[in-house]
Amino acid sequence: MSAHDGVVIEPEGPETLGANISVGARLWASAVAFFFMAFVFAFFYLRALNTAHSFREPHVTPPIGWGVAILACVLGSSVIFTLGRTRLGDGTDSQWRLASLASLVLALAVVALQIIEYYNLSFGASDGGLASVFLGFTATFGLFWLGAVYWIETIWAQSLRGERAGESDIANTSGLLRPSADGCVVYLYTLGIVEIFAFVLLYLVK
Repeated sequence: MSAHDGVVIEPEGPETLGANISVGARLWASAVAFFFMAFVFAFFYLRALNTAHSFREPHVTPPIGWGVAILACVLGSSVIFTLGRTRLGDGTDSQWRLASLASLVLALAVVALQIIEYYNLSFGASDGGLASVFLGFTATFGLFWLGAVYWIETIWAQSLRGERAGESDIANTSGLLRPSADGCVVYLYTLGIVEIFAFVLLYLVK
């Protein structure tokens, strides 16, 4: 006889799940912010050390045009998603669906632009401190940003799915759309701030 026989597990209600999403999103956003502090430290440490004057090699010049485009798409996606969230409701509002879809398209554009930028770089990771920080920072940011893309897509898809008759409160996800969207906004804004820091350090600081 199994030790788990006869054990009844009470499912958590939508209110509890919503609170868990809210707290979890903020904890995750804080962890992400601290993670990227490692690259900020590496930038200033290698810049101050500047061994053999190799921090910024003469040919290491990140293309600022691509940087501006990526930053604009990151901030645009975050702002549009935030504005759309005000019309979220039960997920059936057409303005919410249009805004979330536009946010998703811009979020995907960030990934595409980053890949294109890599093909237009004149340096590699071994070309000094700035080059290694640049590639490490942007590649890692891209991975975290893909998480944001997935999050936006799932919220948008859930809003299209809607309620299904006869399902339990847990199976019906419309009640969790608002806390999930709120948590996504926290994550998007965290990555937006990270991208602003990245743009200033990697493209503007000489």
